[in-house]
Amino acid sequence: MAHPADTVTTDISPTAHSTLLSDALGLLRRLDPGEAGAERALEPLRACHPGSRMRLLRHREAVDESAHFGLLITEPGAGTTTLSWTPERAVPWSLRGSQRTAESMLLRVNGEPLAIEEAMGYLDVLWEETRLLDRLVTMCLVRQELAERPVHLDREALQHAMDAFRRARGLLTPDATDEWMRERGLGIDALEDLVEREAAIAGLKARILAERPVDRTELDRARIVRVRFTERSLADAFVAMVRGRSGACDVRAVASAAAGAFAVASAVTGTEFLEVPADAVGRVAAGTVLGPDADGDGWSVTQVVAVFPATPGPNTERQLADLAFERWVADRRRDARIEWFWGPSAKTPTGPVGAS
Repeated sequence: MAHPADTVTTDISPTAHSTLLSDALGLLRRLDPGEAGAERALEPLRACHPGSRMRLLRHREAVDESAHFGLLITEPGAGTTTLSWTPERAVPWSLRGSQRTAESMLLRVNGEPLAIEEAMGYLDVLWEETRLLDRLVTMCLVRQELAERPVHLDREALQHAMDAFRRARGLLTPDATDEWMRERGLGIDALEDLVEREAAIAGLKARILAERPVDRTELDRARIVRVRFTERSLADAFVAMVRGRSGACDVRAVASAAAGAFAVASAVTGTEFLEVPADAVGRVAAGTVLGPDADGDGWSVTQVVAVFPATPGPNTERQLADLAFERWVADRRRDARIEWFWGPSAKTPTGPVGAS
């Protein structure tokens, strides 16, 4: 049966909308739930209706283990139409979602079951770790994007991804791979799905970088030395000493020479040698002295020792893709409707999320 739920008024004409629904219903009727490449069958429909975003959903019914598809058709700025079709003698859409007890089970050890609700109770401390929750939100956003705009991988790309996956985990022999899968309760199909998902995410990052370029100079790094003081007056005196010296004005050398006097006065609280983004110190030239700046309960003086521009190469490209991805996720997160079903809602993260 076909049913448009959440149907809204869109900017496209009624005739075009009717044609879209008719074409979509025809597609659903033709799809085989057991077909591995079902997602590709959606491409011609996307090509015919480029103004609509489409997401194919595969659902396995708990009642009779049957599988079927649903289709979400989103008109940007307007709303979403949900479309599904159920063959004769299959479970109709209104009865879908009946839950088996096993579906709420996280794991079982020596016959001892652990339900998801119990696990979240035991791990309640993790609700204070927003990084974990951010990753879960990010994965949902990624899954939605890949469903609406798939990243297609050929056999060669998948084999390359599998080889890289195994190398990264030290799985250099069949026995090591089998042991790794056994420890995690994974079969070969699940492993291939995992690798394909990772490869698709890498492809998504590359696509986002192409669509939302990041300037390579944003990855420039600066090496700095920072000296901290308990009092502003002593920090000012230190800056005057450094800038008054002839030559390279090396903070490290001056700090070493003056360490005795400052230590006696309990003025120096520590010296750090750091590497930071060049933007963090204003992209100044090497040798520049910065400060004093308020730093916690004291004051700090910083000198830029060296600046290292980002160089072209695979590692830089990965960093650029990760940065573009972080910004894409933050934008999507701001517009997302997020519903948590575990733990106190007040503990769930509300700000922008980072990369996975």
